[in-house]
Amino acid sequence: MMNENPAPAADSAVSAETETEDGPDALGLSALLSSRVCHDLINPVGAIGSGLDVLDDPEMDETMRGAALDLIRSGATKALALLSYARLAYGAAGGFGAVISMDDARDALNGLYATLKPDLVWEMAGGMAPKENVKAILILANAAADCVPRGGAVTIAGDINAFKITATGKRIYLQDDLVKSLSGEARDLTPKFTPTLIAAQMIVASGGAVDVIGDDEKVVIEVRFSGDAGG
Repeated sequence: MMNENPAPAADSAVSAETETEDGPDALGLSALLSSRVCHDLINPVGAIGSGLDVLDDPEMDETMRGAALDLIRSGATKALALLSYARLAYGAAGGFGAVISMDDARDALNGLYATLKPDLVWEMAGGMAPKENVKAILILANAAADCVPRGGAVTIAGDINAFKITATGKRIYLQDDLVKSLSGEARDLTPKFTPTLIAAQMIVASGGAVDVIGDDEKVVIEVRFSGDAGG
């Protein structure tokens, strides 16, 4: 029987050694973010391993071979999408310049959303844009997908210094920990919400602000950067 390896829990806060009175220090944030990336990747990579194990079975028939190949393909597709996304959202993509391509960000999100329940509606202009702004879009767009776990749509609209991410769907789910992280609350932070805390910190450091509201019909994350953010 082929199953994706169950993902280990990724909701443990950092140890006291890497946490200050106000939340994790830089080392703690680094550890939490690493845990988030590993948690996201364990299932698709585990699926590849499970498929390869089946292919090694000398008693495998053609039906099982086809199922194993499908599992490997789907795992590889998801892992590549997650890595492409993480490279832009969390890493030093493109070196240490001040800008990132919005077209690359759109493509990374399209790849990520191909593995998620909701559809992505991208209504942003292309071209180059300040790195912090683009990373905020990437991180918050991923977080918005979690707000519609049964499917729907996530729309990203506006301009690079003032944009809105709206999640609509059959079931709206706005977690308190997401709201806390976007408000800058770092105490008891878990890996899942470390990216959104970092995004909020980048936005506030630019002189901007982020707000999130939700009801039974939608969740809206609204971001305003200062006019010279990332410049």
